[in-house]
Amino acid sequence: MGSLPGSCPGPPVLRTFEIMSRNALGLLVIFALAGCQMHTDKDAAKSSTRLDLAKDFLRKHQLEAADTECNRALAFNPANDEAYNLRGLVAMIRALDTQRMLEIEGCLTGVDAEVTQRDLDGLLRKADADFASATKLSPEYGEAWSNRGVVHNLLEDYPSAAQMLSQALSNPIRLDSPGLTRAHLGWSLFHESKYVDAAKELRQAVQFQPNMCVATYRLARVYFAREEWEKAAELFQTTSDDPSCGSQEASLYLMKTRMQQGLVDDARRARDACLQISPKSCIASQCRADGRALGTQTAGHP
Repeated sequence: MGSLPGSCPGPPVLRTFEIMSRNALGLLVIFALAGCQMHTDKDAAKSSTRLDLAKDFLRKHQLEAADTECNRALAFNPANDEAYNLRGLVAMIRALDTQRMLEIEGCLTGVDAEVTQRDLDGLLRKADADFASATKLSPEYGEAWSNRGVVHNLLEDYPSAAQMLSQALSNPIRLDSPGLTRAHLGWSLFHESKYVDAAKELRQAVQFQPNMCVATYRLARVYFAREEWEKAAELFQTTSDDPSCGSQEASLYLMKTRMQQGLVDDARRARDACLQISPKSCIASQCRADGRALGTQTAGHP
């Protein structure tokens, strides 16, 4: 029996209204969620585009532009772990550029060196914060762990660096270069005077990438510290002779090793090679000081 005109709807009608209301509300929620998802997907796509631009700028060493695009990528998608990692790389490269100015281009001293060192440390701390954000978002992000370990090596915080680099090697799926990461780990262990462990990591890095300048030089440093002069000299010579390495430090330590071996002529050649690379650097100053006892330099060098 239906309701009389002007009377309240009966129970069946109320139930129908309730069902229709719930269905309508459900549809509204679905539409809202779909709209949010579309908006989120669109923002993620924009973030990815900005990240690609940042990568391109970084390859061109346009660091300011790369940093700006990373910030835009994160504004669109704060969960973009790659954007944090890339922004950290920008800061780390700026730090390395600053270090080059401090130690290689002019070998700054006094107040100038102190101010520049503070700038360098600030850039490294900024890089560390971004790499930490990336690993917090994605704990399996091996490359971000590796980059963070490199920063802590540069900060001379070697125990923390070793932990982070080990964490990177435990997450190889998103790690660009396990060999280079192993070379960095070996360097951390070297500075902790864990020479056996350092040699193990560095030998493994050289085994898989025989022409890796970084690993070869650092393994030579381990042998030098252990006073294994012949092994050290061979690897320092290899690195010093390789134009792609351009390692002034290898020439310095080759000179030191040859002096330990009593090979004066070889030591003098290593010293002169050291002075040729970057004559105004701090390493060059050390080559001059440590090599003064070797006598007159060869012709063509002041």
